[in-house]
Order: sequence, then C-alpha cells, then structure tokens
Amino acid sequence: MVLAPSSSITFDASDPATTVAIGRLFAYLAMGVAAVVLLYYALIYLREVLAIEATTEQWYLLAGIGAAIVYAVAGVASILLEPAWIGRFVDGAILFFILFLALSIRAVYYDQQAAGDRSPLLPAWADFVVIGSFVAAWWGAFLIETAATRLVVAVGWVVTSAWAVLYGVQAVRVHEGTTFAALTRHLLPAIVCVTAVVFVDLLMNILPGYEALADAIWLVGTTLVAAFLFTTAVAIRQQGGELERLYDWTTWREQSFEEGSLE
Repeated sequence: MVLAPSSSITFDASDPATTVAIGRLFAYLAMGVAAVVLLYYALIYLREVLAIEATTEQWYLLAGIGAAIVYAVAGVASILLEPAWIGRFVDGAILFFILFLALSIRAVYYDQQAAGDRSPLLPAWADFVVIGSFVAAWWGAFLIETAATRLVVAVGWVVTSAWAVLYGVQAVRVHEGTTFAALTRHLLPAIVCVTAVVFVDLLMNILPGYEALADAIWLVGTTLVAAFLFTTAVAIRQQGGELERLYDWTTWREQSFEEGSLE
C-alpha cells in the first residue's frame, strides 16, 4: 500500500507533493499510535477480561497489531529516509497485518465454545503452512529484488482481505453478545478500509494517471484505519469497565434476602 516515493520534505506549503508527504506522515503516525494503544489494551483484555483459553486467537491478534506498528514505523521511515527497500517492508507489513487479523478472526469463528457442529475445513497445521508460505514467498522476492515482490504482495492482499471480511461477518453472527463479537465488530471496519485502500492501490497500477485520487483515498483510508483501531481499544476498555462495575460497591446496594427488600 505504498504510492510513488515523494521528494524530501522541505515544508514548502506551495508544493503539492510536500503537502501530500506531510499528510501521509501524520497518517502513518496516527496509525502507529492507535496500534500501540490497541496493543496495550489487547494485553489487558487477554490478561484480565477474557475468561476462556484463546491461545491461538491471542497470538494471531497480537501479531496482527504488531504488523500494524511495523507498517507505521516503516511508512514514517520511507518518507523521512526514502530508501527504496523500506517501501517493500511497508507493503509486507500491511499484508501480514491483514493475514494475522484474518487468522485471528477465523480462529474466533471456530472457537469450541460456540462451534457446535462446525469444524475447520483444514487442520490446524494448515494455518502455519499458509503463514510460512507467505513469509517465505515475501522474503524470497524481497531478497532477490524482482518484480515478483509486488505480485506476492498483491495476491496476498486480495486473498487475505476477502478471507478476513468473510470470517469477520461470520464470527460476529455466531458469537453475538460476547466480547469476541464486540472486538471483531470494531476490527472489521478497519479491515474493510484497508481492503478498500489496497484495491485502489492495485487499480492504480493498471490505470495510471489518477495519482491525486489515489493519494486522497490513501490518506482518508489510512486515517480511518487508525480511528477504527483506536475505537477497538476504547471498546476493550469499556469491556473491562463493565466487568469492574460488577464489583463496584458504589453502584450496588446491600440486599437483604430475609426481608426480601433492598436497603
């Protein structure tokens, strides 16, 4: 999800390229801050709120959030330092962001607490094969430095985006009323925004001449992703707050069962 490298930032407000570069810089920073905040509250959620074993889901989720942080850091570096190879890291980071969130949501969908007669079509080791294949393909293309890098990323974007959206909708439907559903419901718009920006970026490679439109969609889309990541963190904090209120002595009156009344 990287547009054409911009020139060095000179803070000349009359230069449109500089204005776009500064806007992209703030968008990367916003996404990085939102991802760090989400990571903090996700750790609290896993440690203090979640009451079931969700080892697979939690590691996929944390890996996805970590990829978002790498994406933001690499994006900032691509603007300030401008080495060509960092741009490929930006592409790869957003690929693994979508991939790990898709795997996390898929694991939630097949969680044993509400799975019923549903079971994964593929065995658990297939997930690791998928991850290993993407990692090996991306690193191989990166080290060889060929056009195949872009092809690997493009295929990965399309497949993982569709996968994430499909399982996101199904997970919310199956786990309605649970913290899993609340978390997925807030992450799903971020995935949709990333998917939209990804498809626009792919289209721009086929239909050149719309760079200004691509810049505008990228800025809006990335800012929305940051906003949705932040609202996901807020939702997690609210889940913890609701749990705390169950034990809050300032909101519960003492009940007397002998008298059948509330004092």
